[in-house]
Amino acid sequence: MTQSIHVDSAATVAARIKEARLATGMSTRAVADLIRDKFPGVSISHATIANYEKLAASPPMKILEIFATIYERPLKWFLERSEPLRGVRYRCVSSRVLVRERNQYETQAQHWLEGYTRIERRLKQRLTPTKKIKAAYKDESPEKLAEIVRTEWDYRPKDAIRSVIEIMEGFGIRVIELQTPFRIDGLAAQFGSEFAVVLNPSQANDRSRLNAAHELAHVLYGDCITSGRPTRAMDDRAFEFACSLLIPPAELKDVFIGRSAVALKEAKEYRGISMAAMIYRAEKLGIIDARAAKKLWIQFAKRGWRANEPGFVRPDRATRLETMIEKAVLQKQVTWSEAATTLGVSRAELDHRIRQAIQPPEISDGHEQEGAGFGPRLFSQS
Repeated sequence: MTQSIHVDSAATVAARIKEARLATGMSTRAVADLIRDKFPGVSISHATIANYEKLAASPPMKILEIFATIYERPLKWFLERSEPLRGVRYRCVSSRVLVRERNQYETQAQHWLEGYTRIERRLKQRLTPTKKIKAAYKDESPEKLAEIVRTEWDYRPKDAIRSVIEIMEGFGIRVIELQTPFRIDGLAAQFGSEFAVVLNPSQANDRSRLNAAHELAHVLYGDCITSGRPTRAMDDRAFEFACSLLIPPAELKDVFIGRSAVALKEAKEYRGISMAAMIYRAEKLGIIDARAAKKLWIQFAKRGWRANEPGFVRPDRATRLETMIEKAVLQKQVTWSEAATTLGVSRAELDHRIRQAIQPPEISDGHEQEGAGFGPRLFSQS
């Protein structure tokens, strides 16, 4: 270890060791087995690793270097204090998502967000808000707050939101994508003195936009500052805001005039919101009654549209981080290797992330296509 590296505290090292392990999803026993396989002659028990994480023991520098190797993190990363995520609010996290899976997702998100801020500092390109999040927002109804946000961003009621990501970054919210096999759509949280939103891009484009708007609501309503467990009311409020932002209630009502399935599909493509979300919202607002909604859901099931709706929605991607790095490399401000080191990841991880930003991610929960047999009889009785 060079003398220039400053260790904030033993607690920092302990927290980092645990954070790196959680990000891999491995148990302490699995890590101990991996070390024995990769480093013959080095024996470390899972109990010892647990003690390192609990600050009951301090690892020698040789062991810390081994951790850096197996977790693919720079040694310096283990010695620097981290910015924890606080007030984490998920977008409809499934009950099937285990606590350890959420921990893994959060620690991976924290790691990339830390790297994001470090590369910003190095390149002197801090995210600068153009709009202020006002305290009064939390007192507004979801529909009214959506109207306020649309007005502040110069969107008329009939205008489609060009990019939800653009709005979030304009509010100074740091947004990244983090793909995961878990049934997690995304999260919003406090990150140091800022707010961050993390989105799983392995969703259909319409769902991704709704997820982004949902997480924006959590930030604007101060849900990430509120103490205590999230409530259903909090989640419902965020959903109502997200729908109203993408398609105001008066415009939604127009979509259902004439009961045209073609109009519903066209509204999806123009507004960037799913047909299912519009139907659900229309029933809740009383635009259609329960009987009409039931018929729609029956038709959805028959045509296989629950997982595969017709209609194309263009992507709304959070790629500011990747764009910033690529431009800096092309302008010779940093090399790819230097960028990876600053981020605290391996070169392979950075390459993979850049590829993901360029190529559409594989959709894990249905995908969008035109769909065969789409016609005007969606609203008709089966």
